[in-house]
Amino acid sequence: MKKLLLATVTGAAIASGAYVVSQQEKGYTPLPQLDYVPADSIFFWSQLESFPYLNYLDVLPEAFKSTYQVNAFVEEMKGQGSELDKNALFFLNLVEQYAKSLESSTNFANIWGADNELKLLSYTVGLLPVLRAELGNVDAFKKTLTEAADKAGVAYTDSDVDGTPVTKFTIEHEGQKVFDLVLATQGKWTTITADTPFNSPEDLKVALAISKPAKSLSSTGKVERYIKDYQFDGASLAYLDNKLLVDTLTAKDPQSTAVKMLDNILAMAGNPAALDMVRNEACQKDFSDMANKWPAVVSGTNHFDVTTNQVNIDVSTIVASTDQKILNAISNLRGFVPAHTQTAENGLVTLGLGLNAAQLSPTVNTLWAAFSGAEFSCQPLVMAQAQSKDVNPAMLAMATGMLGSLQGVSFSIFDVDIAEKVDQPGEVEFSKLSGLVTVSANDATALFSMAKSLAPEFSSVNLPEDGTPVKVNDFLPPEYELDKPLFLALKGQHIALYSGEEATKHADALTAQVVEANGMISFGLDAKKLVPLIEKGSKLSSEEFPEELHNLFGDGYQMHLNFDANNQGLVTDVQMNVKKHN
Repeated sequence: MKKLLLATVTGAAIASGAYVVSQQEKGYTPLPQLDYVPADSIFFWSQLESFPYLNYLDVLPEAFKSTYQVNAFVEEMKGQGSELDKNALFFLNLVEQYAKSLESSTNFANIWGADNELKLLSYTVGLLPVLRAELGNVDAFKKTLTEAADKAGVAYTDSDVDGTPVTKFTIEHEGQKVFDLVLATQGKWTTITADTPFNSPEDLKVALAISKPAKSLSSTGKVERYIKDYQFDGASLAYLDNKLLVDTLTAKDPQSTAVKMLDNILAMAGNPAALDMVRNEACQKDFSDMANKWPAVVSGTNHFDVTTNQVNIDVSTIVASTDQKILNAISNLRGFVPAHTQTAENGLVTLGLGLNAAQLSPTVNTLWAAFSGAEFSCQPLVMAQAQSKDVNPAMLAMATGMLGSLQGVSFSIFDVDIAEKVDQPGEVEFSKLSGLVTVSANDATALFSMAKSLAPEFSSVNLPEDGTPVKVNDFLPPEYELDKPLFLALKGQHIALYSGEEATKHADALTAQVVEANGMISFGLDAKKLVPLIEKGSKLSSEEFPEELHNLFGDGYQMHLNFDANNQGLVTDVQMNVKKHN
């Protein structure tokens, strides 16, 4: 069963990972299939508008497909030999087909039946997982599943449920049926779900989109509200409803489908009282109040453009919150992120960390006080609260006091080249480097003076107020010598350590940048520039190009990630540009 569970989890991870790679930019139009999604689905993931997946797959770098890792997993699992039962083999066969399908768009179309008009929905009916897809060839999808079952020796039968054709794959353990994996087709729509001992026949009909739920997601306006509130483009949407999840665990509504299924699972496991500690009025209220302040994690596309040569994606994920006191405390930590770190186009790697050091201790105190001072009646929360009171964050104030007026730091490499050392064949050195390290503060001069007091070797270094740079190559250890000048300068409210032409340009631009709260984390990567350098270094040192790096960077792409806090919650934006490798 452990092997079966591992294979199942892996398949789920692959499926969920498809969310990241299945978006495009179109205006939202209501999807009729949402009428079959229950309003109380805890999890929802969708491609609401047709997506040209085959075109996307042709552009997608091998690094993004994770084919190597999937194949390695399959080989490792199959190496267990007779230890694998037929259920594990069935799922492994499907995982193997998944890896094969990613080799080309033709393979993907032949194996899964997808075309360039792909739509996807995944959600829960109670605790039953449901995956629905509009395919160009539903027969191809069914053929892949039945062939995987035949190869593994898993039995299946064709029948119907209220006139809808279904195929049930029997998953057994030690000769006893555990559940049926159910495949249904309705026109171009294919649905996969499970028929288990903990769901009812009516639950199965809803999961197969044969019967509509008592209240549908489409009737709630939830999809439209999320798209409007977070300014998504409407092409895709996903969310995890924290309120429904908490209410299920605490059985706030004993008659809900999810609670009934969870009760059945606990009873089948022989421990029906496992959640009794939180299934009482006090815990239902306390946990529900907490979940209402952090109601959901929501993700969607802001922009997605797919052509035969490139893909541009802009995805936002929001940990939504209505707790303005906590959000304000976190927002107070926002510091300064330099302009050159806010795009992936300026260099190989760039990282900016905005942090208002003066607010670190007050923010931690606010977060600690919010929990330790809350009025709880739920016993587990009361116990956790009592333990938290033994932790005093006041000591943090002493540690952060040394940071003074710090508002942010950044690190960027704009250009670099490598060469073989003349006197040491096989050893590699940087022959060219353009990089910039910055420290931003309300009072950069005072911060530098404090830093000098901690590093006596820099006591003789004075930075002119007019921004004139000071050469500091002599302070470098012998093994880090550069063939270009390394400068340290005061650029307005910023201390800059830099070398190289491009770095000099961005260092000079700092003078006009006023330190203000504009972000928390900004990270950019241009793998298209980075990969050739790594390959060159490997060749010069007579070493193989690291497989791990190849899997990570592939043929190259540009990516930029930004993390910040606003009055809606904690927001992560990811922008990526991938061009087809010829």
